[in-house]
Amino acid sequence: MVDTPLLAAMPTLQQLNVSLRNLRRPWPNKWPGLPLVFERAWQQLDLGTPRAGSHAHTLLSFGRSVVEQVERDGAQRHALGQEPAYHNRLHIADTLVCMSFLLKASGVLKVPGARQPGVGAMALCIMAGHDFLHPGGTNAQPGEFEARAVQDLQPLMTAARLSDEDRQQLAHCIMATDPVRVKASHLAVRSRAFDLRQVDCLAVLVQEADILASTLPQTQQELTEALSREWAPTQPAAADKLLLPQNRLLFLEHAALFSSPAAQSFGLDRVKLRQVNQITSQLRQLA
Repeated sequence: MVDTPLLAAMPTLQQLNVSLRNLRRPWPNKWPGLPLVFERAWQQLDLGTPRAGSHAHTLLSFGRSVVEQVERDGAQRHALGQEPAYHNRLHIADTLVCMSFLLKASGVLKVPGARQPGVGAMALCIMAGHDFLHPGGTNAQPGEFEARAVQDLQPLMTAARLSDEDRQQLAHCIMATDPVRVKASHLAVRSRAFDLRQVDCLAVLVQEADILASTLPQTQQELTEALSREWAPTQPAAADKLLLPQNRLLFLEHAALFSSPAAQSFGLDRVKLRQVNQITSQLRQLA
């Protein structure tokens, strides 16, 4: 594929932080809608207008139907004061933006598959649906909400006429966002060349996009506090623990894992290490 201006320059963490900040300015009262965020991410990846009947066109139709339903559901719950504080439309928007940055960086780095329209379209569809109609809170058993999202997406997959292969790929990557699966997913790809045409590698990129905003120091505090508020009604003790610096260390060291070439190019391990060192120093002074 010929390089395009949109893919020629390596994106930066500074640019990502600006994009995440711009999402927050209108939230929630002047929110332009998740469908607009999805379309902008599609444009940023230079996916264009797919030919009718093409694979990318099928995925575009599916992705649009997902974000439209998420937006309707979120707006209705927000009006009733019932939209989750963390697993809401803003979180989906964050992950769409983070995925677009990871894919753009992957394209510049010439990661296999990164510039294939079907891969980019699939990645955006996964982020759009990974927390589909999330009820808030945490899994009572491993994979509970992820499996529920996959099941609830089935009618939209059928309406868009997704192939069995696409359905399996979506399900695999959505199930991979269960926190208990993250470490094993990263270990599975670290010993081989990263190739986004392989579902295990795409799943890792999905996991990275899911927690990237929560890793960055510019957005982590706001998101941690939002998750704490979401947990508070049913898990008050766990909600309080989320705000402790020790919990932040656990997240950075065991949950915020980054293995893709794109994540490495952003220096995300250095971003994590700086935070770990700061927190460790603070805890040492308090001891």
